[in-house]
This record gives sequence, C-alpha cells and structure tokens, in this order.
Amino acid sequence: MLQKLTKSMSRDLMTLKRMGSRYPSRLSFSRSMLRTMLKEQWQISRMKFNLDHQGYGNAIYEVSTPKQSYSLICFSKHIDDNERNDRVIAETWDTAYALVIGKISNDYVERLEKNIPLQESGRNTSKELVLSRANKSVRLFEKVVECLANGVQPNIKEINNVGYLLRTTAVYGSGKFGLSDFMRTKTVTNFNQPFRAEMLSLYIIREFSIQLVEHIAYHRNPQRAVKLDKKIKQHLGIGNATGLGMAPFIIKHPKLIHKWIDQFENTLNKIKKITFIEKDKFETYVSLLQKAQIYLSEVITNDELQKERNNQAIKNLKKIINHFKNMSVNEFNWLDIINFAENNVCFDAQEIIKVQIIELYPDIADPLAENMSISDDQFIITESTVDELISLIEQNYDWAININFNDTNKTYLFWYVSEEKLEPRLGERYNEPGAELEQPLGIGKIVYDLYQFIKSLDKKTLGLTIAEFLLLYPEYRGIVRRIQTLSNFEYGEVKDNILSKDVLPINMLRFKLSFFGASRFDPKSDRWLRISFFAGAPYFADLNKDNVDKWGFATMNSY
Repeated sequence: MLQKLTKSMSRDLMTLKRMGSRYPSRLSFSRSMLRTMLKEQWQISRMKFNLDHQGYGNAIYEVSTPKQSYSLICFSKHIDDNERNDRVIAETWDTAYALVIGKISNDYVERLEKNIPLQESGRNTSKELVLSRANKSVRLFEKVVECLANGVQPNIKEINNVGYLLRTTAVYGSGKFGLSDFMRTKTVTNFNQPFRAEMLSLYIIREFSIQLVEHIAYHRNPQRAVKLDKKIKQHLGIGNATGLGMAPFIIKHPKLIHKWIDQFENTLNKIKKITFIEKDKFETYVSLLQKAQIYLSEVITNDELQKERNNQAIKNLKKIINHFKNMSVNEFNWLDIINFAENNVCFDAQEIIKVQIIELYPDIADPLAENMSISDDQFIITESTVDELISLIEQNYDWAININFNDTNKTYLFWYVSEEKLEPRLGERYNEPGAELEQPLGIGKIVYDLYQFIKSLDKKTLGLTIAEFLLLYPEYRGIVRRIQTLSNFEYGEVKDNILSKDVLPINMLRFKLSFFGASRFDPKSDRWLRISFFAGAPYFADLNKDNVDKWGFATMNSY
C-alpha cells in the first residue's frame, strides 16, 4: 500500500502541470547562496569602474571568501536599439560578463575584452566559471536614468511594472563553451552546490545595474542627480529571458532533479511530523500567505493563462486562510493544512502553502539546501533479466506504456539542436523537416518502443540476462541503463509525454527556475518567459542575519 502511494505521489509531483506550478523556497539556490555568503563572511568590492559618461567601458568586482577570491568583469558598450534582441540568435548585447577564479590582471582584462563580449563565439578557459550577457530594459532603464538625473525618484509602481534594469539572455556555466565544468568547480572553488556560481554572478550583475544607472544619471546632470531610493532599489531584481534551452537539462540530469525534489519533500515530511503549531507561528504563517497574495496581485503579465492562474491562487489562498483562521490551533497541524490544500485548491496555491510552511523552519530546511548535488552517473545491471526489466517498466513507466503513440498528436513534436547556436529547438514532426536530427528526449516514447519490442519477441527472450539482450540489441543500451539506474529515483523522470502536440514546454522552464529562486513569471509564449532574480533581496552592503531570508514573495510594501 505504501509503495503504491509513494509511486502515485511521485507521478503527481512530476507531471508537467504540477512542475509548472512550483515556486521558489528556502531551498532555492539564490536563497542558499546568500545565506552561505553571510555565514562565511564573503566580501564584495568594486575594484574598477572604468565607464565613460554614457556608461560604456568595463568594471571589475572582487569577491573574497575564506577559501579563495573571484572576480566578475562587466563590459558595457553602445548598441543600436534595433540590435537589442532577447533571442539566443542575437550576436551583440548591451553588457557582457564573466566570473573568473582569482584577481584579474591587466593582460587578462585584454584577453577577456576580446572574447567575453563575443559570448558563444569567444574563447574561454577553465579559469572562467560563468559567462553571461544582458540587455537594458527598453521601457525602464532610460526612465530611471532621466528621473535620477533630474533629482527625483522613479515611481515604484513603474519599477514594479518591469522589475529590472538589465535582463540577462543567458547565464552559462558548468563546462559550456570551454568554461570550468561543475565536477571541477565544486572541488576547486567555494561553489560546491549546483548553480551557486551562476547565482553569485547574477547577484553582482544586479548590483552593477544599479551603479550603472546612477553613474549615467550623475554625469548627465552632476548638480541635481540623486541615487536610487533604498526601497525602490531593493524592489528591482535582475531580469532574465529564458527559452527552451533549459528544458533538456531536466531530462539529461534525472538523478539531480530527483535530488532537488527529494530534499524539498524531505523537508516537508519532517515538518508534517510536527503535531503542535504555536499560535504565534501560525499567525506568522498567515502573514506569509497574505504576503504571497499581494505578490501575486502585483505580478505584471500579459499572458492570459498566467493572469488566470495568479488570480485563482489569490482566491484559493484566501480560502485556506479563512478555513483555518476560524479554528483553534489545537484542532489542526501542518499535515492537515497540506491535505486540505491538496483536496480543495489549485496547484499554484498548494505549492505556495508548502513553501511558506517551509519558511517557518529554517533549522530543518537550510541544512538540506546545502546538499543539492549528486553524481549523474548511470549503470547497467548486466546480470538482471529481461523479465525483471519488463517488471521495472510496468511499475515505474506505466504512464508511458499506456500512451497511444499511434496517435500522431502524441508524436507531434521533436526536439533538436540548432546547428548555428547549439541550443535546443522544437520542430513539428509532420509539418517541418529535420525529424531525423531528433534528440532522445522523449523518454516516454523511447520506453514505450522498448516495451513493445520486447513484447513482440519470443517469450524465451524474457529469460535472457540484460548482457545477453544488449549483445543482440545494442541500440537499447541507453534506455535500459536509464530504466535500471532510476529504479530508486522516484522523482527522476518527467512523467508526461513531452512530444505531445498540446505540451507546454514552459512548465519545465518554470520548474527549473523555481529551484534557482526566480520570481515574477511572465510567459511570452508556451516556449519562453521573462522572470526576475533577487527581486526584493538586500544588496551586499545591507545584507545581515535579519534580512537574508526575508525577501521571498517580495512586494512593493515589504521593505
């Protein structure tokens, strides 16, 4: 019974609709990075700010940690408005960045200046950890500069409408384009958790964006210019435009994805065992839910589905609050709240319910947030039998083998890699050429094909060992290895058909971004969206133990 329940829960958590409803939590990488920065007393210093009056040139920020130092170099240049493009096909950007190990010499600056603005086309070494680029927000950047130059503050509502001054269009790391790969990075640097180096880069780029507008404003009008108000400044995040490039990561790193979900669930399961809720803790919890309601009401998006989802979540959170506020805290516990939510409100509200409960228990969540890495090695159990393989498929992939893949709508899409930009793309199998270049990402279809193939063979095949089977049919080696490896990793697979005509890839993007700590989801299609990082987070000069974890679901009135 327990095994069946666990399996059902894992399936539910890893369906696309559920994945696309996740929100950042204390376990998100941006949150844990700031806590580590504070705990280990990292220092961030602006070492160079070689920008002209219009904000073009370079700047260098150094990060000192007990283990070693790092440098983020920022390049800013003029581009025409018609050259500014969020798509990965762009070849020039307002700004470009690199996070490197150690201090940067003048000679090193020269090399980086030749390569970093080129991004994918440049030459990188393992000394570089992160590569990024960003464009100015057309709507907001100039507005803020003009306000500050005239000695007035921009309206925080206008700030909220956009949410950032600079918007990154890629944050590369983990070995891409010649950069240091994660297996090396986690042993030779402080960044022993996934995407920690990337989060540090984004945090400093956000800082740079503020200093950039203030610098330009000052030189435009030295007598009248003012700096950004602290509240307004804190409400600004660093933007990001994210497309399909993120989605294959989830398929290619199943053990890592399992680890992230498993740590979240471990946190929640520990909290579920708490049988008594203190009155003041419940009152704090209600205030956190109310804060989330305000946050959702302030998120600006033109996507009608996202608007509907945000509004529904607001209503559902109110339903939760009203239901339990009318009861004595002695009458329920956290498990009761979670169960009530799962039976009575939408997925978005359910996820907010959970992350805000976790917010109350840093002693449980925070240590688990420091253990989010795992090897993605896979293996083949050669002595196992084909019959045992069939049992594994029927137990763990029933969602796949029950799909009717003879229906063309179920195989409508194919994933491939753009030759020009080496980025994932989606094609329409029956309307567009290129299906022969399909990447093996549709795991459901691949498992289905293997299952049907074995079923078509002589029953004697069931008695073969996996070694014997793969000697006869080596083309199935990859999927057999995956099935066997993930037999004990219940959250490793996306339990949906990502080749289906009606699939929304954006659900996978949001899933991954929630673990990064992204907020203010603003879909621009079913394949890409804009979000913010560190919106509401304290800047380094203000970072302390009282505010390091107070910025979740940041609102205009929460500073």
